[in-house]
Amino acid sequence: MNKSVIRLIPSIILYVSAALLAVYTIWSFVYCAGIISQAKAAGQLAASGNGYDIASFYIANCGQYAVSVLLLAAAGILLQRKPNAQGSPIDVAQDDKSKAADAELDEWFDER
Repeated sequence: MNKSVIRLIPSIILYVSAALLAVYTIWSFVYCAGIISQAKAAGQLAASGNGYDIASFYIANCGQYAVSVLLLAAAGILLQRKPNAQGSPIDVAQDDKSKAADAELDEWFDER
């Protein structure tokens, strides 16, 4: 297989996982909204003093999935990026630092 196709496979898997999890996140949000509205209609929950509890309920039941969707999509984007032939400036700087550190270490061993 072509290297570019092999490079795309993990990012496609991450995108599909993010999409499926996004669908589940939307479903859980709708389900949570239904539960809250039923509790309000039954008089078990007053919205005026329980804003924190309502937000906590949404975050506990939907928020973690939304964050996971964002992380999976970001990982897919990062895997799909093609590095340039020269390497990034960070990689070049780290290579220079490691060469300087190796030279210092060699000098230290030569002195002993």
